[in-house]
Amino acid sequence: MTDETPKQRKTRLARERKRAQRKRDSDKHLAMGASKLKMEIYRGTQNELEQIRTAGKFDETEHALTMTIHGVAALSRTDPAAFQVLIKGGRQ
Repeated sequence: MTDETPKQRKTRLARERKRAQRKRDSDKHLAMGASKLKMEIYRGTQNELEQIRTAGKFDETEHALTMTIHGVAALSRTDPAAFQVLIKGGRQ
């Protein structure tokens, strides 16, 4: 038997669970090749991103951004002319 109080045991077990969760998350990110994208955006861009999130009914901005990137990449492969129009913002 240990000299651990019930409160100490509870704290230790919670710490071990959290440590295991962080390890699982880290392993998952490593396996999937995840990386952080850190960027500064201004109000206009933030408003447009919110428009995309709302129109696409995305719960998270990150998900909206991911789906937009994948959609634009697919468009670049399937319809390069439409991709060029999109990227140039309608300008020729």
